Amino acid sequence: MARNELKIGTALSMMTIITSSVIQILYTPLYMKYLGPGDYGINSLVQSIMGYISILNLGLGNTMLRYTTRYRAEGKIEEEKSLNGMFLVIFSILMTIAFIIGVYIYINIGKFFGERFTLVELEKTKAVFIILALNVIISFPMGIFSTNITSREKFIYQRGVKLITIILNPIVGAILMINGFGLIAVTVSTVCFAILSYFFDMIYAFKLGMKIKFSKFNNDILKEIFVYSFFIFLNVLIDQIYWGTDRVIIGKYVGVQGIAIYSVGAIFNTLYMGFASAVSGVLFPRINRLIVEEKHQEVDDMFLKIGRLQYILLGLISSGFILFGKDFITLWVGKEYIEAYNIALWIMIPLTVPLIQSTGVSIMQAKNMHQFRSIVYFIIAILNLVLSIIFVKKVGAIGCAIATGISFILGQIIVMNIYYKVSVGLDIVKFWKNIIKMSIPMGIVMIFGYILNYYLIEINYLNFLIKIGLYAISYGILLWFMGLNNYEKSQVYIWKK
Repeated sequence: MARNELKIGTALSMMTIITSSVIQILYTPLYMKYLGPGDYGINSLVQSIMGYISILNLGLGNTMLRYTTRYRAEGKIEEEKSLNGMFLVIFSILMTIAFIIGVYIYINIGKFFGERFTLVELEKTKAVFIILALNVIISFPMGIFSTNITSREKFIYQRGVKLITIILNPIVGAILMINGFGLIAVTVSTVCFAILSYFFDMIYAFKLGMKIKFSKFNNDILKEIFVYSFFIFLNVLIDQIYWGTDRVIIGKYVGVQGIAIYSVGAIFNTLYMGFASAVSGVLFPRINRLIVEEKHQEVDDMFLKIGRLQYILLGLISSGFILFGKDFITLWVGKEYIEAYNIALWIMIPLTVPLIQSTGVSIMQAKNMHQFRSIVYFIIAILNLVLSIIFVKKVGAIGCAIATGISFILGQIIVMNIYYKVSVGLDIVKFWKNIIKMSIPMGIVMIFGYILNYYLIEINYLNFLIKIGLYAISYGILLWFMGLNNYEKSQVYIWKK
């Protein structure tokens, strides 16, 4: 039963990723058409602000999952009940703090964005902020029920509810927009779905036997919990500074139109990262076992193997976007968003390197050497923040993308590759020789792509589909004969079977 639960849950999870990506592509132009770039920018901005309030979770969700699973495995039923009660109290306190911070932000929205926002835009921003803040604040105490369900490995329920929500939410939003309702109504519908899922989680958790007991806190456990949570919180905070600050900066110095254009470009990189994790996620669990068994050569081989597999897919996506990205954006949301192409490229190209080397993160964690990466990531996050403010003032929204790209090159590429070589012991020279060799057929097929663009000039759906179809086929053929090794070819044969 548990195995079927895991298999079906995994399948539902993959369906959720695919469905979410497709819906994002379909829903964005609809949003632009009926609500306009201004409302799209406002929604993106407030979502970024919500990210900062959400980090008050302090990584305690993962911590609760860890200790709940441990107590249940050890048969400590009473301790598990007390743990649930303790976390409910902690999250209720955090909810109160989040409410106070939310009130402060609400009061100061006008002061921070007033120079670039119209009065109407400010009022909409405040209204959307109140609605989304309500959702985030409620999520703090309600999150314990979702965590409890996860600890019982009820993947079918959780992935199923998430998939249903992902499908129904945009459908209802689309119906509201088409019938003349605005940003506020669409935001309310989104929050209603979220709150509904919280209550379903609560009911299901109690049905599964979750019990809550309020007793005196165990100070030793409490200290252990917060120490464990700190490093999780630190990584979440750094991620938020790195990925969530750009829209706030653009909102202050450029305005909602700039946020809208930047958000369109950012969508491509979100999808890009999703595709990368889809490849690596299958093989990551083997890393820890190899480290424990001290099979260092196999670890190095795995680093190269996964990196090559990721580069095959990401090479197709990135080179295809370089060639046909402008056509896609024009057909998708209109030529007025064409700047999103350059924004996406400034992030996508440098981002490719840490994505194809993402196995290195697992290797460092298994060797307990990941602290250095956290320090580097923190430094480049601050650098990115400073450069973003400087560049946005000079060149507009694309300045944030340029700052992100430069930060990636300095920290995630140069510094981390030196660390992988010197301290972690990975054969980085061999890795890059392989990547360069694979890049040769990619470069050749890109010439073919430029020829396609030369002869199929008119931008329409038929030409676009012909170009990407011919390019993908040519990419596959050339890479098969010039880029893939025997292992990679054997995987293709397995998939065919």
